[in-house]
Amino acid sequence: MTSDEEVLEEVSEEQEHLLQNLSLRSQLEALIFASPKALSVGELLDLVGERFSKEDLEEVLQNLVLHYKESDTGIFIELTATGEYQFRTKSEYSPLMEKLFSTRPRTLSRAAQETLAIIAYRQPVTRADIEFIRGVDAGSIIKNLLDRDLVKCVGRKEEVGRPMLFGTTHQFLNVFQISKISDLPPLESFQPSKEVLDVAAEKSAGNDQDNML
Repeated sequence: MTSDEEVLEEVSEEQEHLLQNLSLRSQLEALIFASPKALSVGELLDLVGERFSKEDLEEVLQNLVLHYKESDTGIFIELTATGEYQFRTKSEYSPLMEKLFSTRPRTLSRAAQETLAIIAYRQPVTRADIEFIRGVDAGSIIKNLLDRDLVKCVGRKEEVGRPMLFGTTHQFLNVFQISKISDLPPLESFQPSKEVLDVAAEKSAGNDQDNML
């Protein structure tokens, strides 16, 4: 073993010794706070090591969630729809958050929302498919959605040029608070009912007849 490897091993052993003196609760709290994304029990278990069982983690996590729910703090630990844990600010502090993030883009543009909806409901889908449906170039919008981690490349289509196929991400599920894509409302719920279409057709026919008189 080289001197560098020996030093690294000593550092690793020292770090492990330090962790052993920290409570499981404090370790989980620190990990959830520092993580840029929600963490699952499995991910947390991998991070804290083999000294704790899944049951240990779940019990401590439940206590942490309850603690922040009942405490007079501006944050809480959310158990997401996908079964992960993440620190969030409480809703009553939203005016402060709006001030804090007022200079940053908070919402998706209508064009981005339309593109995201196409990807969500038709995935996997190519850029050409999206542009055919919307009738406009979608390159910059797709890049924006990729940067926000709402969509990702899930493969390539087996045709000339092998274009990329796009689908939604885990972050998409978290943002829209659903556990799986099938939880999205059916497309029919966004479309007018047959009765409304029939009435519109009758009015349109009546207007045509009036114009002919």
